[in-house]
Amino acid sequence: MFKFIKNISSSSGFSDEINPAREILKEATALKKEKKYNEACKKLKEAYAAKGASELMIEERLRLPMYLQLANKNDEGWRILNELNSKYTGPISQAKIANQMRVFLQNEKKYTQAILMAAWCICKDVELNRSNMQDRIERADWKATDGLFISSIIDDKKMVYGKTPKGNPIKDPAYKIFIDNINEITSTDGIVRSMLPLLKKAKKEKVAENLSSSISEYLKSSECYDLIEVRSIVNRFLSNKEDSV
Repeated sequence: MFKFIKNISSSSGFSDEINPAREILKEATALKKEKKYNEACKKLKEAYAAKGASELMIEERLRLPMYLQLANKNDEGWRILNELNSKYTGPISQAKIANQMRVFLQNEKKYTQAILMAAWCICKDVELNRSNMQDRIERADWKATDGLFISSIIDDKKMVYGKTPKGNPIKDPAYKIFIDNINEITSTDGIVRSMLPLLKKAKKEKVAENLSSSISEYLKSSECYDLIEVRSIVNRFLSNKEDSV
């Protein structure tokens, strides 16, 4: 009986096997806590080359540039951030990388560039929510055509939160959450709340309302965002220019 259960577990894709890459990551964490930053960076690089590294999440890969920053290797850290940005282009990864770039620049007290990346983070958050909405649209269309019969019976009792371009009802409550997220993220008030702490650090809080209004207008007027266009908006309100991101 135990053997039968074990076989089911194995065939279902569950495994108790330890991931070697993650075990090395634990060693890197321990070294960081001891403030042995150079050694921690070496351990992270070892982990990324180890067996099981393909299963690591973007958050785990974003640790290296931040450790390098702690080791006073800012140029290498920023280079790796840009390499990750080029390699991992999915909406979740892009949102997380943009935010880590903002943190990296903020740590360096490059507040003008950090403000730009904060605005770019908002763009990436909108794109992520739109991607999640598209997933729900595709799922609703699938349920309407190829979905299980029993699933359609259950869904008949659910509230409708929207319709797909094909006219099929969207009954996943997460769809409305994503819509609400976008409305909040793209509102002037939402952008002010997001960017005001950085603007205060840069002593530019007086432009918060006008800058946020311009970013909001840009977000609502386009489906695709461009960092150069966002930089142009930000630079209109910030007179002191730092090196471009």
